[in-house]
Amino acid sequence: MSERTWRMIPRNRPLSFLYLLAGVLLAFNSVNQLKNDMAVLPLISGLAAVGLIAVAVVGLARPSSHPRTR
Repeated sequence: MSERTWRMIPRNRPLSFLYLLAGVLLAFNSVNQLKNDMAVLPLISGLAAVGLIAVAVVGLARPSSHPRTR
């Protein structure tokens, strides 16, 4: 059985853009929920959005991070 490693960086540019879009929408939703009241879940959602945006930016900025197809 072959070992598979988790890859955090998206494999191609369209997937990076999709991650970026999802992160921005998640961050926007979290900010709107935090305006009403301070709760734990929107805060966690906001932190996840920041992480998703960071991963997407790394995927867009570093084309060498994409695995080469054989």
